[in-house]
Amino acid sequence: MLQLLGPSAGGIRRHVASLSDGLEARGWTVEVAGPPGVMDGLRPQDHDLVVPRNQHAVGAWRELARLVHGVDVVHAHGLTVGWVAALVVRRPPLVVTVHNLVLREAEGRAAQALRRLEGRLPARVDRTIVISDEMARRFQGVPGADRITVIPPAGPVPSVRRPAAAVRAELEVPDGVPLVVLVGRLHPQKDVGSLLEATRMLLDRGVELRVAVVGDGPEGDALRRRAADLRLDEVVRFTGARDDASDFLAAADVVAMCSIWEGFGLVVSEALQLGRPLVATAVGPVPRMVIDGETGRLVPPSRPNRLADVIGELLDDPAAARQLGAQGAAHIAATFSADALIDRVVGVYDQALENR
Repeated sequence: MLQLLGPSAGGIRRHVASLSDGLEARGWTVEVAGPPGVMDGLRPQDHDLVVPRNQHAVGAWRELARLVHGVDVVHAHGLTVGWVAALVVRRPPLVVTVHNLVLREAEGRAAQALRRLEGRLPARVDRTIVISDEMARRFQGVPGADRITVIPPAGPVPSVRRPAAAVRAELEVPDGVPLVVLVGRLHPQKDVGSLLEATRMLLDRGVELRVAVVGDGPEGDALRRRAADLRLDEVVRFTGARDDASDFLAAADVVAMCSIWEGFGLVVSEALQLGRPLVATAVGPVPRMVIDGETGRLVPPSRPNRLADVIGELLDDPAAARQLGAQGAAHIAATFSADALIDRVVGVYDQALENR
């Protein structure tokens, strides 16, 4: 079994690590290939394979053709690596998980071409997995749609290594000042700018807080400049990519997720598992995990004023926020079992092998 992924600073790599560990526990021999260091802090990486989004992908295609020799199943995670694997001649059965749809807002001029490739991919692979019903609807009527299965991603149980006091000390958060944490890739999809604007609004209302943005990505420099423009240099800390993101989530008085779209939202699941008070945008399947006012709070996307209102409410009533976190933990434990999700992925592998 070869697990194949492209650049990932967030949930995809954590899903691949959790899935690979679960497969090995079930007797599979698993190898992982991806960009150098993509699995750092999660599990050993067996092969380095860089898949660029341009004509140079032919080099990755040739290397992948070598890697798949003797493999029973290839499982690719993402559109680009899925297409590269699909073009390998005499390849083994190929399963592709689509973790994110192509968004016009995020992909710019390339969006139209990428959406065409996205719609044609299910016909070129043996089985396709999408991580939500909303994503499955995108593929209705396309060739290969009858071979699509909806399986939410299996994320690892968050492991907390440091006490909250140590995290707060690293971030230089004064005693008694609440901490808001966002974990995610610094990409337009995540709309981290809304949290920066909401932070400025809260400060202007006299609310004292600190914010940690944990992650890296193409918008990193622009977001740091935006924070400076909003006079947030002493309030917002950008940590970069971290392999201890769960420590930051566990230390948060409030966890924020501001995405304009999510295929699933692993960080939402992780925050709930840790029992943290959570405010998230009502996008994709997130409302199935976050029931507003019961297991967390929901806000519309790209509404920093509403985000500021709800964060302020949670910070103003810590006891109610803690109760919300406890209810969220109970809900996610009863709804999403990593073992059951991995068993369903194995079932897709079996179908791909039987069809061959």
